[in-house]
Amino acid sequence: MSSNKYHHGDLKASLIEAANTILLRDGADALSLRAIAAEVGVSHMAPYAHFKNKKELITSIAEAGFVQMADTMEAVAHALTAKKTVSAGELILAYGASYLEFATSNPQLYRLMLGQVETTGRKNKKGDTQTESNVKTNAVNSPFIESSKKPFILLREAFALRGDTDERVKAQALGAWSMVHGMAALVIEGHIQVPEGTSFKHFLAAATPLADQFKDSF
Repeated sequence: MSSNKYHHGDLKASLIEAANTILLRDGADALSLRAIAAEVGVSHMAPYAHFKNKKELITSIAEAGFVQMADTMEAVAHALTAKKTVSAGELILAYGASYLEFATSNPQLYRLMLGQVETTGRKNKKGDTQTESNVKTNAVNSPFIESSKKPFILLREAFALRGDTDERVKAQALGAWSMVHGMAALVIEGHIQVPEGTSFKHFLAAATPLADQFKDSF
Protein backbone atom coordinates (compact mmCIF):
# COMPACT_ATOMS: atom_id res chain seq x y z
CA MET A 1 0.00 0.00 0.00
CA SER A 2 1.30 3.44 -0.86
CA SER A 3 2.53 5.44 2.10
CA ASN A 4 0.77 8.60 0.88
CA LYS A 5 -2.48 7.24 2.30
CA TYR A 6 -1.19 7.97 5.79
CA HIS A 7 -0.41 11.25 7.52
CA HIS A 8 3.16 11.05 8.74
CA GLY A 9 2.78 14.25 10.73
CA ASP A 10 1.28 11.98 13.40
CA LEU A 11 3.21 8.78 12.86
CA LYS A 12 1.68 6.93 15.81
CA ALA A 13 -1.85 7.53 14.51
CA SER A 14 -0.74 6.46 11.03
CA LEU A 15 0.79 3.27 12.41
CA ILE A 16 -2.42 2.41 14.30
CA GLU A 17 -4.46 3.13 11.18
CA ALA A 18 -2.17 0.84 9.20
CA ALA A 19 -2.48 -1.83 11.88
CA ASN A 20 -6.27 -1.69 11.56
CA THR A 21 -5.93 -2.09 7.80
CA ILE A 22 -3.78 -5.19 8.28
CA LEU A 23 -6.13 -6.50 10.96
CA LEU A 24 -9.13 -6.19 8.65
CA ARG A 25 -7.35 -7.56 5.60
CA ASP A 26 -5.08 -10.27 7.00
CA GLY A 27 -6.18 -10.94 10.59
CA ALA A 28 -4.53 -10.47 13.97
CA ASP A 29 -1.76 -13.01 13.33
CA ALA A 30 -0.36 -10.75 10.60
CA LEU A 31 0.20 -7.82 12.96
CA SER A 32 3.79 -6.89 13.69
CA LEU A 33 5.84 -3.73 14.01
CA ARG A 34 7.66 -4.56 10.78
CA ALA A 35 4.37 -5.14 8.96
CA ILE A 36 2.84 -1.82 9.98
CA ALA A 37 6.07 -0.01 9.06
CA ALA A 38 5.90 -1.52 5.58
CA GLU A 39 2.21 -0.64 5.32
CA VAL A 40 2.89 3.01 6.15
CA GLY A 41 6.08 3.17 4.11
CA VAL A 42 8.59 4.02 6.84
CA SER A 43 11.71 2.25 8.07
CA HIS A 44 11.19 -0.94 10.05
CA MET A 45 12.69 0.79 13.10
CA ALA A 46 10.29 3.77 13.03
CA PRO A 47 7.46 2.10 15.03
CA TYR A 48 9.82 1.53 17.96
CA ALA A 49 9.67 5.25 18.70
CA HIS A 50 6.05 4.67 19.77
CA PHE A 51 5.77 0.97 20.69
CA LYS A 52 8.35 -1.06 22.61
CA ASN A 53 7.02 -4.31 21.21
CA LYS A 54 4.05 -5.99 19.58
CA LYS A 55 2.19 -6.15 22.89
CA GLU A 56 2.23 -2.36 23.18
CA LEU A 57 1.04 -2.09 19.59
CA ILE A 58 -1.90 -4.42 20.26
CA THR A 59 -2.84 -2.50 23.40
CA SER A 60 -2.76 0.80 21.49
CA ILE A 61 -4.98 -0.64 18.75
CA ALA A 62 -7.45 -1.86 21.38
CA GLU A 63 -7.38 1.49 23.18
CA ALA A 64 -8.15 3.34 19.95
CA GLY A 65 -10.95 0.85 19.29
CA PHE A 66 -12.63 1.51 22.63
CA VAL A 67 -12.31 5.27 22.09
CA GLN A 68 -13.94 4.89 18.68
CA MET A 69 -16.72 2.72 20.11
CA ALA A 70 -17.50 5.21 22.88
CA ASP A 71 -17.37 8.13 20.45
CA THR A 72 -19.83 6.32 18.18
CA MET A 73 -22.18 5.62 21.08
CA GLU A 74 -22.04 9.25 22.20
CA ALA A 75 -22.63 10.53 18.66
CA VAL A 76 -25.77 8.40 18.38
CA ALA A 77 -27.00 9.70 21.74
CA HIS A 78 -26.31 13.32 20.79
CA ALA A 79 -28.19 12.90 17.51
CA LEU A 80 -31.12 11.40 19.40
CA THR A 81 -31.28 14.02 22.15
CA ALA A 82 -30.87 16.88 19.67
CA LYS A 83 -34.26 16.04 18.18
CA LYS A 84 -36.31 15.55 21.34
CA THR A 85 -36.28 14.81 25.03
CA VAL A 86 -35.57 11.12 25.44
CA SER A 87 -36.28 8.68 28.23
CA ALA A 88 -33.66 6.58 29.97
CA GLY A 89 -35.00 3.53 28.12
CA GLU A 90 -34.54 5.18 24.74
CA LEU A 91 -30.99 6.19 25.59
CA ILE A 92 -30.10 2.73 26.87
CA LEU A 93 -31.50 1.14 23.73
CA ALA A 94 -29.62 3.59 21.50
CA TYR A 95 -26.36 2.81 23.29
CA GLY A 96 -26.96 -0.93 23.04
CA ALA A 97 -27.78 -0.79 19.34
CA SER A 98 -24.71 1.36 18.68
CA TYR A 99 -22.52 -1.11 20.58
CA LEU A 100 -23.88 -3.98 18.48
CA GLU A 101 -23.42 -2.06 15.25
CA PHE A 102 -19.80 -1.23 16.06
CA ALA A 103 -18.90 -4.73 17.24
CA THR A 104 -20.46 -6.57 14.32
CA SER A 105 -19.08 -4.10 11.77
CA ASN A 106 -15.55 -4.51 13.17
CA PRO A 107 -15.34 -8.16 14.26
CA GLN A 108 -11.55 -8.51 14.09
CA LEU A 109 -11.02 -5.29 16.02
CA TYR A 110 -13.73 -6.17 18.54
CA ARG A 111 -12.13 -9.55 19.27
CA LEU A 112 -8.75 -7.89 19.71
CA MET A 113 -10.21 -5.23 22.03
CA LEU A 114 -11.84 -7.77 24.32
CA GLY A 115 -8.76 -9.95 24.20
CA GLN A 116 -6.85 -7.20 25.98
CA VAL A 117 -9.29 -7.00 28.87
CA GLU A 118 -9.76 -9.53 31.64
CA THR A 119 -12.95 -9.07 33.66
CA THR A 120 -12.44 -10.49 37.13
CA GLY A 121 -14.58 -10.57 40.24
CA ARG A 122 -12.67 -9.32 43.26
CA LYS A 123 -13.53 -8.65 46.86
CA ASN A 124 -13.15 -5.23 48.38
CA LYS A 125 -12.49 -4.61 52.06
CA LYS A 126 -16.19 -4.99 52.86
CA GLY A 127 -16.38 -8.32 51.08
CA ASP A 128 -18.51 -7.01 48.21
CA THR A 129 -17.83 -8.29 44.74
CA GLN A 130 -16.38 -5.70 42.38
CA THR A 131 -15.88 -5.93 38.64
CA GLU A 132 -12.60 -4.48 37.43
CA SER A 133 -10.89 -4.20 34.06
CA ASN A 134 -7.36 -5.55 34.15
CA VAL A 135 -4.97 -5.17 31.27
CA LYS A 136 -2.76 -8.11 30.38
CA THR A 137 0.21 -5.75 30.43
CA ASN A 138 -0.54 -5.04 34.12
CA ALA A 139 -0.36 -1.29 33.52
CA VAL A 140 -2.21 -0.02 36.59
CA ASN A 141 -3.09 3.46 35.35
CA SER A 142 -2.94 2.79 31.63
CA PRO A 143 -5.02 5.04 29.35
CA PHE A 144 -6.25 1.76 27.90
CA ILE A 145 -8.04 0.92 31.13
CA GLU A 146 -9.88 4.24 31.08
CA SER A 147 -10.89 3.89 27.43
CA SER A 148 -12.03 0.28 27.93
CA LYS A 149 -14.38 1.38 30.72
CA LYS A 150 -16.06 4.17 28.75
CA PRO A 151 -18.80 2.16 26.94
CA PHE A 152 -19.88 0.64 30.25
CA ILE A 153 -19.80 4.05 31.96
CA LEU A 154 -22.12 5.44 29.28
CA LEU A 155 -24.59 2.62 29.92
CA ARG A 156 -24.37 3.13 33.66
CA GLU A 157 -25.02 6.87 33.32
CA ALA A 158 -28.10 6.14 31.21
CA PHE A 159 -29.49 3.73 33.79
CA ALA A 160 -28.79 6.30 36.52
CA LEU A 161 -31.31 8.62 34.87
CA ARG A 162 -34.04 6.37 36.29
CA GLY A 163 -33.16 7.46 39.81
CA ASP A 164 -32.42 4.02 41.25
CA THR A 165 -29.81 3.32 43.90
CA ASP A 166 -26.16 3.14 42.86
CA GLU A 167 -26.08 -0.60 43.54
CA ARG A 168 -29.13 -1.24 41.37
CA VAL A 169 -27.85 1.04 38.61
CA LYS A 170 -24.55 -0.82 38.50
CA ALA A 171 -26.31 -4.20 38.42
CA GLN A 172 -28.62 -3.06 35.61
CA ALA A 173 -25.72 -1.66 33.59
CA LEU A 174 -23.72 -4.86 34.03
CA GLY A 175 -26.71 -6.89 32.89
CA ALA A 176 -27.20 -4.71 29.81
CA TRP A 177 -23.49 -4.76 28.96
CA SER A 178 -23.39 -8.54 29.32
CA MET A 179 -26.42 -8.91 27.07
CA VAL A 180 -25.13 -6.75 24.21
CA HIS A 181 -21.66 -8.28 24.51
CA GLY A 182 -23.08 -11.79 24.32
CA MET A 183 -25.39 -10.88 21.47
CA ALA A 184 -22.52 -9.28 19.54
CA ALA A 185 -20.41 -12.41 19.97
CA LEU A 186 -23.25 -14.64 18.77
CA VAL A 187 -23.87 -12.49 15.70
CA ILE A 188 -20.16 -12.30 14.85
CA GLU A 189 -19.72 -16.06 15.13
CA GLY A 190 -22.83 -16.67 13.02
CA HIS A 191 -24.86 -18.37 15.75
CA ILE A 192 -27.73 -15.91 15.36
CA GLN A 193 -28.73 -13.72 12.45
CA VAL A 194 -30.49 -10.39 12.49
CA PRO A 195 -33.43 -10.63 10.06
CA GLU A 196 -32.86 -8.70 6.86
CA GLY A 197 -34.23 -5.18 7.08
CA THR A 198 -34.32 -5.24 10.89
CA SER A 199 -32.29 -2.58 12.69
CA PHE A 200 -30.20 -3.48 15.71
CA LYS A 201 -32.43 -1.17 17.73
CA HIS A 202 -35.57 -3.15 16.92
CA PHE A 203 -33.77 -6.48 17.17
CA LEU A 204 -32.36 -5.65 20.59
CA ALA A 205 -35.68 -4.38 21.92
CA ALA A 206 -37.51 -7.47 20.70
CA ALA A 207 -34.86 -9.91 21.91
CA THR A 208 -34.54 -8.69 25.48
CA PRO A 209 -36.92 -9.91 28.19
CA LEU A 210 -37.04 -6.27 29.29
CA ALA A 211 -38.65 -5.22 26.02
CA ASP A 212 -41.57 -3.57 27.82
CA GLN A 213 -39.15 -0.93 29.11
CA PHE A 214 -38.47 0.14 25.54
CA LYS A 215 -42.04 0.65 24.34
CA ASP A 216 -41.50 4.41 24.37
CA SER A 217 -38.56 4.02 21.98
CA PHE A 218 -40.62 3.52 18.83
